[in-house]
Amino acid sequence: MAQAESEAREQLERILSSPGFVHNERQSQFLRFVVERKLESRDNELKESVIGTEVFGRPPDYNPKRDAIVRTEAGRLRARLAEYYGNGGKRDPVLIELPKGGYVPVIRAAESQPELRITSAARPAASLVKVAIPLLIIFGLGLLWTLRRNASVTAHGWAIKQSTHRSADGYAPQRGAMNSQRVRRYEASPAYNLYLQARSAYHPAQEIPDNDVDVYRAAIANDPAFAPAYSGLAAAYAFAASRPKGDRTNSLAKMTAAAERAVQIDPLLPEAQNALGVQYARLGLWEEAERSFRRAIELEPDAPAARLDFAMNMLVPTGWIGDALQQIRLAEQSDPISADVQATLAYILILAGQFDQAEEHCRKSRNSTECLGRIRIGQGRLEEALQILTKAQSTRYMGYAYGRAGRRKDAEKLAAISGGALERVLIYAGLQDKDRTFEALDRMVELGPVRVGRTLAFPELAFLRGDPRVKALAQKVGLPE
Repeated sequence: MAQAESEAREQLERILSSPGFVHNERQSQFLRFVVERKLESRDNELKESVIGTEVFGRPPDYNPKRDAIVRTEAGRLRARLAEYYGNGGKRDPVLIELPKGGYVPVIRAAESQPELRITSAARPAASLVKVAIPLLIIFGLGLLWTLRRNASVTAHGWAIKQSTHRSADGYAPQRGAMNSQRVRRYEASPAYNLYLQARSAYHPAQEIPDNDVDVYRAAIANDPAFAPAYSGLAAAYAFAASRPKGDRTNSLAKMTAAAERAVQIDPLLPEAQNALGVQYARLGLWEEAERSFRRAIELEPDAPAARLDFAMNMLVPTGWIGDALQQIRLAEQSDPISADVQATLAYILILAGQFDQAEEHCRKSRNSTECLGRIRIGQGRLEEALQILTKAQSTRYMGYAYGRAGRRKDAEKLAAISGGALERVLIYAGLQDKDRTFEALDRMVELGPVRVGRTLAFPELAFLRGDPRVKALAQKVGLPE
């Protein structure tokens, strides 16, 4: 076996044994498949249709245009590889990359640009030039970063100043990625105060549409080039699109127009990229959503809003609970006293089945009653759960607890008067009635992939897993398998 091929295989195993891959069977299989086909000179097999059937178990007549599983997972694989090489793999001798727009990996020596010649007998020794050039590049990039960092101190300072003015219920606008001139431009706008008024009610990751659409519109009327107002308007329409009995089609259209306008005006505004991510997620365009959310986080790493929206609009609905938990942990480091962060952290810990850990964060959230009720249910303390849930605003988990406690008549009574699809889902799940649970889930299809995906992640619905109707429902709303 040629030395280059041997080194490439060693690098593959090194990556697959790293923390980001060792517990992720799907991504590991994907990476192994494309690399091994490359090493075997079988590049012609690295097509979307072939990968769909060979790696992801799709049928022989798999149509990539109808099922975006390969494109979605490819985006995640690229992100994982980038994360690997940005952390533990920084000093690895071989780089394995998956270029955008294709599935044929590029395998090259870390200190050189050309792709490795797999058939070569040995790797040429690194010359002085090969060592010197990367060092000069690194030095230059370091100097550039330092200059940009110093120039931005005045702007991340503006963000700190604004955080002191954050309302108890909302977030101040994100501005850490802006230069001081752009900051002053927004502060001086006649739309600024109206925008802050609407933004104060914003709760990232929450589904309740408490954003004031009319106030955002008024802000835009005062300044049609005020990009943050378009971002907020897009988020408001996204929430409206997931409301029962809402005009989903109209809301999605308005959401898309507002998000794209925000990015058009100011592509470096974190809120704009975040809004674009929410838009793509609501439309089931997962790879595009991930790219936009990660861009928002890159622009403003210390702002929790994008991480919360990334977790709740994409990672949780698509089943990446561990990744969602990681994002919220990072958000907590940035803003440990945020009630929204604590509520989302408790929510995702519940999804992960970590009920004892969830309780600490639940008690720090804004409305802990329903959260604590779910925790007691998960802990098997049903009578305590029922006592807590009598004080909750919604009866959905009360109905579930009735069913689990064997109080069938009480559960059926709630189901008879319930008007919400999610409440019916939970009540029938508490009764362990699969057929009626799926009937209620079908009524949620109109709410879109984000809402349905979150619901399928509930531990209360664990008894449905493995039923082929789950897969059919996921495909119907545009969720990746």
